[in-house]
Amino acid sequence: MSKIVFGKTGEVDWNEVETGSGSNSSKDLFMRLEEGENVVRVMGRPFQFHVHWIQTSDNKKRKIVSASERNSLTDKLEDAGFKRQPKWIVKVLDRDGDQFKVMEIGSQILNGIKALAQNNKWGDVRNYDLSIHRGPKGSQPLYTVTPNPKEKLGTEFKSQFDSFEERLDLSKLTTPTETNEVCTMLGWSASEFGAEAKSNASDDDFDFNFE
Repeated sequence: MSKIVFGKTGEVDWNEVETGSGSNSSKDLFMRLEEGENVVRVMGRPFQFHVHWIQTSDNKKRKIVSASERNSLTDKLEDAGFKRQPKWIVKVLDRDGDQFKVMEIGSQILNGIKALAQNNKWGDVRNYDLSIHRGPKGSQPLYTVTPNPKEKLGTEFKSQFDSFEERLDLSKLTTPTETNEVCTMLGWSASEFGAEAKSNASDDDFDFNFE
């Protein structure tokens, strides 16, 4: 059986983050990184969770959110070759329209932001905008992160950000995909997972699937 390393789930410090291999239901909440330059202001620490990329029974690639603790489903997913991977959600100010959003990132962008946060010349990433450049599909690296000159945000953003944080529930957005749904996608029998197969979804859960 494959060994699964379970890292921390939740908010983590930029200096400690581990890199490994209401209106929350609105897709407008999430920032998509388009090809070319995307300018953002990071507004806080990264929120870590984990995913598995699976190949469904009808040959479609899907991303599911992993359980925070090891269980028989995560074991079987790993044994089937669906590796558990870390992902992060970051609160940002999207400079294209100056709207607060959340951005899901992988280790490439995470490492770029972390390097700036740990650099004495740049430090706290809340003090300057970042340009995240996305290259054409297949580029290596696909993403690069560069800092813009330091500039404080105006006080006019405070009430907007407070309202954004009040309606944001990152734990809910990263709720593990329910066992029954995973089994349906893979053509597995949910009965073999016993109590794990009980639904943990609510009526207003938001299913997101981003690159």
